[in-house]
Amino acid sequence: MNYDPRVFWLFGRSGAGKTTLALRLRDELAGRGVPLIYLDGDEMRSTLCSDLGFQSDARLENHRRIAEVARLLANQGLNVVVSTMAPEHSQRDLAAKILGKKLVWFYIHAPLEVCMQRDPKGIYKRALEGKVHQLINYPFENPRSIEMENRIDTDAHTVEECHQKILAAVMIRPTS
Repeated sequence: MNYDPRVFWLFGRSGAGKTTLALRLRDELAGRGVPLIYLDGDEMRSTLCSDLGFQSDARLENHRRIAEVARLLANQGLNVVVSTMAPEHSQRDLAAKILGKKLVWFYIHAPLEVCMQRDPKGIYKRALEGKVHQLINYPFENPRSIEMENRIDTDAHTVEECHQKILAAVMIRPTS
């Protein structure tokens, strides 16, 4: 059976649960025999995008590169799971323009206070110590309605409940 490849893009604040849920989705789909690849924002930033800083224009270029790679992979028949912060409308708008109908957004949401408590990478701790700039005060622009269709509130649900909600929204559609 042939599939119409999609790009499942999970975005939200650091500590919201993007990576946890992206890896669960990757494993679930792979277990079902769905051809896919996972693009992690941190890994992409340390490799393909290692020449970029964290200013707004550099973040935009970071997301452009990730979207272009995802588009190329989807065009080759792979589903792509992406997880990045994508805090600005401009980053999400550009990804949507590049990916078109292949793109399915998942807004992984938890309040900033919850993300700071979780702090799995110690980023918020370093930010409070002044070692990482602009993370806490960096504007996270609330998603627009199209990006909110698949909102996952990780502070209100278990990982399994969030995973099941994502799975319900993921439709690997057979092509004709």
